[in-house]
Amino acid sequence: MEGKKLLDTLSKIEGGETYDIFNLLPDSVGGGEWLKEIQYTAERVAEYIQAEEDYSLEDLRDYGREYANGQCENYYKNINDEVQALSLWASNEIDEEVAMLNEGRPYPSLTDLNSQYLFVVNRMLWDAVVDQAFQHTTQTELVEA
Repeated sequence: MEGKKLLDTLSKIEGGETYDIFNLLPDSVGGGEWLKEIQYTAERVAEYIQAEEDYSLEDLRDYGREYANGQCENYYKNINDEVQALSLWASNEIDEEVAMLNEGRPYPSLTDLNSQYLFVVNRMLWDAVVDQAFQHTTQTELVEA
């Protein structure tokens, strides 16, 4: 997929177009805080894309782990505040992902656990934004053809 076309679609997401992003995230996700998170994630995805390069969905999904890690390298207070603001503990889907991330190990602290919730949800957001950017860029190309 051509980078310029992906950037055009991501620009729409940054402007508030959500396509089906909310449907790709846990049921507890919704509201203005989450719209801001989606827009912020679209901005970050766009930073990885060069207009003159071509990308596959897998290429951009690979960057999702790096992005999620970066979002967790934050002051402990900010991590805990963000987890609380987004109600991340209220989702069984996120609980399951965090449990898989820990591979059965006990959680050492609330901040570590909150960091893992934040990591998982940022990876989910990244994947949802990338998925919809690809899907709607492809649909635009088909309509124009």
